[in-house]
Amino acid sequence: MTKNQPRVLFYFLHLLGVGHIHRAQRLIAQFKKHGIAVDVIYGGMPISDISFEAENIHFLPPIQAADNTYATILNESGAPLTEDYMHDRKTKLLEVFNTLNPNLILIEAYPFGRRIVRHELKELLQVAKLRSPSPLIASSVRDILQEKRKEGRVEETRDLIMELFDVVFVHSDPHVIKLDATYPLVESIIEKIRYTGFVVPEQKTSKPDFKSDIIISAGGGAFGGQLMKTAMNLARTNPFPDMTWCLATGHNLQPDAFNKLQKQSTQNISVVRSVPHLAAHLQSAKLSISQCGYNTAMDVLSVHDTSSCQAVFVPYDTEGQTEQLRRAALLNEAGYAINLPQSQLTPDRLLNAMKAAINLPKVESPIDFSGARNTAKLIKSMIEKQSTIR
Repeated sequence: MTKNQPRVLFYFLHLLGVGHIHRAQRLIAQFKKHGIAVDVIYGGMPISDISFEAENIHFLPPIQAADNTYATILNESGAPLTEDYMHDRKTKLLEVFNTLNPNLILIEAYPFGRRIVRHELKELLQVAKLRSPSPLIASSVRDILQEKRKEGRVEETRDLIMELFDVVFVHSDPHVIKLDATYPLVESIIEKIRYTGFVVPEQKTSKPDFKSDIIISAGGGAFGGQLMKTAMNLARTNPFPDMTWCLATGHNLQPDAFNKLQKQSTQNISVVRSVPHLAAHLQSAKLSISQCGYNTAMDVLSVHDTSSCQAVFVPYDTEGQTEQLRRAALLNEAGYAINLPQSQLTPDRLLNAMKAAINLPKVESPIDFSGARNTAKLIKSMIEKQSTIR
């Protein structure tokens, strides 16, 4: 690292699904390519097969969601959180920050989400503001937010942005999905919003490991059991005799459920844990059936202009979750896919959705998938501008 190299402190975590982690991984890779050094502060459970191209990674005492509702958050041992445990996290966070000198602090989701760690994050940013010179402070959010139900939360978020943040990076193409769709007070913070484009993995030029006409995917698999079961029941009726099926369950599907699916597979139905480089496999597929988490949706959309693959989204919409449902509905309205919410999923409805998807006309307007690169450029420009002012 050179003496004057711009430096970012990037705080993020995952509570259950790993989508946030993959997006952070892609951002950090682009930061490195643009000459930005990154110190990571990571507050979730460690993931053994994921690494980051960071200068340093600092681990906080980890937290995790008990289940899909996110109603109960546990410590690393699976026990309920205590005040002492969360105090230790905050102390560790501030101790790490005191050893670093970032030009910019990048916070994933907060203050739009991550309320469970709001006390440590607010104190971190307040301490950072007291430094001279103080670092820039940025929030990194997806295209769609989990909608707030409790009165006053939307206004609280606005006030925190205006008080503590210099910029909000929205990882979306506003011609496809705008933040307004899930945050009603956008106009009050519009001066701080920067749309980056969608964050997607770099396209791989290598050939896919296999070819399948219909690929069913569930991301990490934490919420995909019903989709896999329904897809298997439909596939075994052989509604498309000339097509092959691949069910990618995700690593978080329980072993007994995975083994049951494998026993039900036939010559034209394969069952795998994951499809590395999903977008590369979709290039030669005819249909993609998937949930509608950010990363999976981006994989599907990224091949829209370069393949004949059409899409059905089955958003996870139970347990009070609205993010996937809203994204799928907007992409349905824009003509990119057919939306079949998981709460309405049956084999017959899935078959009808697949037939409808096959007949969808292609949307001609291009989508900005340069979100990681654009975020790196924006950050570097902001840091350079700040340095000249100082």
